[in-house]
Amino acid sequence: MSGFEFYHADRARQRGAWAESARRGETLIELPASLAAKVLLLNEMLAQKVSPAELARRLHTRSQDIQHVIDLGHATRIDTIASALAALGKRLELSIVPA
Repeated sequence: MSGFEFYHADRARQRGAWAESARRGETLIELPASLAAKVLLLNEMLAQKVSPAELARRLHTRSQDIQHVIDLGHATRIDTIASALAALGKRLELSIVPA
């Protein structure tokens, strides 16, 4: 994970994944669902202190496959991210809200 990615993942974890409004001096951006899910996955890995290698072991896959899953610049199917979260004991939920 790059320093940029780590910083933003950590900031999202500190403030919560879905901020309702921007604080003074901040600007909110809308993320694609798959990118938001990856940030949640990265945050959970940090919270549980689970390395990519350990997540790969839990999912019975190669470490390099997990590197693709957690790479914010790599397209990953949402069900793959949901499976990774399940390996951490979490469930991904989606919701629809007014635009």
